[in-house]
Amino acid sequence: MVTIKDVAAHAGVAFKTVSRVVNNDPTVKPKNRERVLKAIEELGYRPNRAAQMTRRKKSGVVGFIADELLRVPYTFDLIRGAQDLAWQHNKELMVLNVNVNKYSVEGAVNHLFEHRVEGIIYAAMYHREVRLPSQFSEVPTVLANCFDSDGKFPSIVPDEQEAAREITANILSKGYKRIAFLNLNENIIAAKLRKKGVEQAFADAKQSPDNLVIESVIIGDENEERSITRKRAAELIKDFKPDAILCGQDPMAMEVYFVVQSLGLQVGKDIGIGSFDDWDVIPSLLQPGLTTMALPHYEMGKWAFNYLLTERTDKTRETARFSLVSRQSF
Repeated sequence: MVTIKDVAAHAGVAFKTVSRVVNNDPTVKPKNRERVLKAIEELGYRPNRAAQMTRRKKSGVVGFIADELLRVPYTFDLIRGAQDLAWQHNKELMVLNVNVNKYSVEGAVNHLFEHRVEGIIYAAMYHREVRLPSQFSEVPTVLANCFDSDGKFPSIVPDEQEAAREITANILSKGYKRIAFLNLNENIIAAKLRKKGVEQAFADAKQSPDNLVIESVIIGDENEERSITRKRAAELIKDFKPDAILCGQDPMAMEVYFVVQSLGLQVGKDIGIGSFDDWDVIPSLLQPGLTTMALPHYEMGKWAFNYLLTERTDKTRETARFSLVSRQSF
């Protein structure tokens, strides 16, 4: 097994220099760093993380508790944002997926404590309020895509209201005047804030509220949701006669596409369609491509890890901006 001393001898440097390079110490001279990295590659050296944890006061491990993130494809970017920073700073990201029925949050925290984590990122599948067990107060913790009502933990959440205002303003700027908004379940935080954003855009543009209809679609049973979305979209097109429909999420927009096309209308010509999430491959596979607001999952994961990395102590609550992904649907 190749040791750190073998690498030092091969590179012609002190073994402490190799240790500093492995631990990403920025004070190492570029010339020495290059020699060490070359020796590591040629010898196939792999640092012994367990030994490092024993020697150091800090473990170099950051925990990431994923609250059902693995159920939805686009939420992986929360993990990816944190993981990219972990790689850059020679940290280990330990990801544990939890859910109500099988893997408990308490069990995940205890497992992370056994690995002496330096901090924990708790990330939720959707924007919501969370209540965390008391153990989280024993280690620096930051929340991503969720928040706690007591303000005990720093958090970052998507700026839902601004996203809705931006895409609605964009639709109105293209000359569309009558908009139907098929929103998410009105009990969801995102739905409440997006409703405000849509109304704000209409007010800013001095558009008559009579040209806006907002309806909530039940989120729960997938087949029921699909059926309700199609039914309400068809009714709205017949009765309200919108020239654009804004949807609460991309799968909902896909159902509206089917309705529009079944009525002999063309998306992007006869009726515009916009949405939220930029969900996996759905927006690009639809024809024409779906214009949608991409959730800032990657940015939230990165911000959360950076908060722990910089050892901040303020209990801030940040918001992350969506990004408008323009295609041809309006």
